[in-house]
Amino acid sequence: MTHLPLSDAQLVELMAAGDRRAHEQLGDRHRLSLYARVYALLADPAATEEVLSETLERAWRAARQFNPGAGSAAAWLSEIARDLAQRRQRPAIS
Repeated sequence: MTHLPLSDAQLVELMAAGDRRAHEQLGDRHRLSLYARVYALLADPAATEEVLSETLERAWRAARQFNPGAGSAAAWLSEIARDLAQRRQRPAIS
């Protein structure tokens, strides 16, 4: 019996139910593209890795709020990553 891979939306649904394996799968599936997107903004490997980790942690915590009708899970992850990277680019206001 052949099992078809789960879609991103299905993985996020499983994440919302507390499935850490689904979270790992989604992260593995999108890690390279997210890394490239964040690195293009920050040009710093260490900061990029930190943003990537925070992106996936935020996705874990926000999985219940994901709305597949509003866009793809890839776009959702990309938006989280972009937002975090842009916050790192802004100088601190004293």
